[in-house]
Amino acid sequence: MTDLLKKIDTVLEQMRSFIKEIQKQETAYPMVFHNYIEEDVSSFVDSRWSLPIEYVYFLSHYVVEGVTWSTGDYINLQIYGARDLIRGQEGYNYNPVTNEVILDWPDDFLVIATDEGDPYCLDLSRGDSAIFTAHHGTGSWDFTLAYDNLLMFLESLLIAPGVEEDLPEASCATYYELYITGNGQDKIKTLLLLKKILSYDYAQARIALEKPPLLIFRGVEAGALRVENELQHICADYEKKKISLAEFLQRG
Repeated sequence: MTDLLKKIDTVLEQMRSFIKEIQKQETAYPMVFHNYIEEDVSSFVDSRWSLPIEYVYFLSHYVVEGVTWSTGDYINLQIYGARDLIRGQEGYNYNPVTNEVILDWPDDFLVIATDEGDPYCLDLSRGDSAIFTAHHGTGSWDFTLAYDNLLMFLESLLIAPGVEEDLPEASCATYYELYITGNGQDKIKTLLLLKKILSYDYAQARIALEKPPLLIFRGVEAGALRVENELQHICADYEKKKISLAEFLQRG
């Protein structure tokens, strides 16, 4: 369990760093991810809910204001912190207007996040942190397994839209940029590689090579490694730069 909590700490810090970078780039962006512990989680530990240990740990560390996630496959995902968790059940297992329990909601499902009305839930009858989801507005709830555990769910927030196919299984994304910085040992081979990677004709490749550094790749590590292997094979002059998810989304 200690190793799992350390991994959750790592992902939480990456999430916090992402929000900080967004705030630097867009100062009016109304999102805050605090760096202090939420002390008031005792009501969830000994309540009618039997929560997984790693989820209680998450609740104590995910202290946010106005934070939503439009990363990964999400449109506008809101993950509930401790202060919003009870309110987050409204409209799913409880109708606050009529003060009635909603009968067609699965008794053991706890909504921990929503994306434009689609709930992401823990099934508390399982005793683990597997995450289930379903589409709202279909007339009935048809839940499917979305993530095997809470950690995988949190890591999915750190993936830019459209890059999932390039990721190794069970891996969180790391992003890179690759630049051509000169002719390399063989200018002709460098030009041919530019034609291949950037879909340039020969004239376009020659003109582009005259104005280095030239960005030839931006994306996840797996793709960067493939391009880097080709650059090394022809002994090209290049630079590799690690960038954050926020930088990737901003520049994309």
